[in-house]
Amino acid sequence: MAYVPVEVRGVKIPRRMAAGFVIAILLFLVAAVVLSLSVYSLPAGVVAVVVDPVSGQISKPVMGPAVGFKAPWAYMIEDTYAIEVIEFVQKEKAAGRWAFSAPEVLTKDGVTVTVEMVVRYRIVPQRFDELVKKFPQVDYDDKVLVPKARQLIRDVISKVSLDYLIENRDQIAKQIEQQYREAVENDPALAGLVDVLDVNVLNFILPAQVTDAINRKVAAQQDAIRAQFERQRVEELARANYTRTVLAAMAEANATVTRAKAQAAQIALIANATRTAIEMLIKAAGANATEAARLAELYIYLSGLREVAQTGNVQILAISGGAGQAIPVIPITR
Repeated sequence: MAYVPVEVRGVKIPRRMAAGFVIAILLFLVAAVVLSLSVYSLPAGVVAVVVDPVSGQISKPVMGPAVGFKAPWAYMIEDTYAIEVIEFVQKEKAAGRWAFSAPEVLTKDGVTVTVEMVVRYRIVPQRFDELVKKFPQVDYDDKVLVPKARQLIRDVISKVSLDYLIENRDQIAKQIEQQYREAVENDPALAGLVDVLDVNVLNFILPAQVTDAINRKVAAQQDAIRAQFERQRVEELARANYTRTVLAAMAEANATVTRAKAQAAQIALIANATRTAIEMLIKAAGANATEAARLAELYIYLSGLREVAQTGNVQILAISGGAGQAIPVIPITR
């Protein structure tokens, strides 16, 4: 098979047209880059300002959600205007961006106290441009909010003793919260630019040995209270028993006196009745003094026998006659 050479000629593009095509591509790329650098978008809850380094101007705040345009060489400074939280917690818990180690301060008597606190705040978005002028890195929290909290806690705790802190912890917590809020509101760098919404002192953490000593003291106080209560209970029981005994004795004494009076009255009545009966008997018999005495003895003797006979059936026998026959003359039955 024979080889047949074939000649292929390329299409010749004019040099001017090729240069125009390259320029168009470059212009398109430049326009795309310029457009991407000139358009910005902000999500909800974010505020931003446009900073023009050429003119040195800072725009008014723009709050998201929003889409806007800026000079390609200008840049954005953003921050959130939602509620933010700064937490002062123990070192082992301070891991997040907004979690800081809790201040460890000394009381007036030299005891170390760790203060846990939470601060809730938000910026004023309408004045964000003023905040950026003072804090271009938007680090007002690290430069003002956190150091001010540490300093305030140190100033308050250093003026009180441990005992006073324990006894008035709620009052001291409210003092720290109020003074911190006032300090931020009156700070020349943040006044009117940041609103402190809430300050909450969570806990005053004492050293372990101090906590153990307090627990032992509380336990001893509780034991003393229980012992005092038990002593009072025993004393009250003793007083109640004494009162009950005294009342019983008084009641028995009153009853004895009453019985004695009744018996005395009864004896007096019996004596009066006996005397009256004897007088009537003597008068009826017309007895002389000797006979009257004998009649009185006999009457009293028979009355005594009658009382003895009340314990059972008794008969009184009189002995008469020379033969000594026993004749029942006075039957007495119960």
